[in-house]
Amino acid sequence: MEKAVGTITLRLFGALRHAVGSREVELPCTKPTLREALEEFTASHTPGVSGMIFDKQGNLWSSLILLLNEEPAAEGPQTRVKPGDVVSVLMPLAGG
Repeated sequence: MEKAVGTITLRLFGALRHAVGSREVELPCTKPTLREALEEFTASHTPGVSGMIFDKQGNLWSSLILLLNEEPAAEGPQTRVKPGDVVSVLMPLAGG
């Protein structure tokens, strides 16, 4: 098992925040990329949470907005994360 060296913070918005029941979640920083951190996060929640982030083929929904330390994640899901980083996951809103 990989040793955690610090944590990253996931800030959740919209329906994802409601589904998880929290505005922020701390994760051990054991995974090097944003995608891997999100996979680890969804593995510990109901399948519904995973379906909000990943499609049936396991790809991140293209409509998600991922921010790293309040800036767009430059390399999308392959952006590297390090201890102390804050990742914001914003879901699109729909309505009329």
